[in-house]
Amino acid sequence: MDLLLIPDNPEHTKLVTTNGYQYYQVDTTKSRHGGQRKTLIQRFSSCAPSVVAEIDWGTLDRPTTLRSPLLPVNRPGCSNSRAAAYGGRPTGTVFATNFLYKKSQFSSSRYFLGNDFQEYRWKAVKGVGFLQLCNAQTNEEIARYTVALHSEGLYAGELKSRLRIQPLLGSNPLSIDLVVLSFLIMEKKRRERSGESSAMMAYHDEDPQGDGCADGDGGVGS
Repeated sequence: MDLLLIPDNPEHTKLVTTNGYQYYQVDTTKSRHGGQRKTLIQRFSSCAPSVVAEIDWGTLDRPTTLRSPLLPVNRPGCSNSRAAAYGGRPTGTVFATNFLYKKSQFSSSRYFLGNDFQEYRWKAVKGVGFLQLCNAQTNEEIARYTVALHSEGLYAGELKSRLRIQPLLGSNPLSIDLVVLSFLIMEKKRRERSGESSAMMAYHDEDPQGDGCADGDGGVGS
């Protein structure tokens, strides 16, 4: 499944298919005094939107935290050390560094425990895309994020940021919501490290508002 970022901003975006069907909405707000920033991630379906996660972005003196039904504090099968780390927060609230954790001080790769109790790894891979998600044990690719020229659908002929998720099979497959949540955090941090802002990324996206008509001459409304 391909999910495009419309517009190309992991803090303010819609994740849609190549035909324009919306799966996720991401909105970020600032506190009244412009300090604390919060991101709300919602999944769209035939019913009302449902909350995937809320992210309270940290500052120099406060860590980033997550609230999500995907991250219960005492999830069965969670290691004792990880459950203890989660247990210091209110139910469903975890430190981002406990959800996406490092195994090496000098590596930018981050790991997380899936709902299937397997470990997954996000890392930057040259020649593959900006980011790649793999099963940490098997190295099987689960998802990759890159910028691609699309040949079909609503955005044919346009460069768009794309999260491509491989089919997730099995009796208890990895949650796509977890893939999207972890990706949005990783991509925000990647852009911060590389000095990229949403404005700097605009050259990738000829049609940042996503109406499927880069030259602005008519087209299909979003």
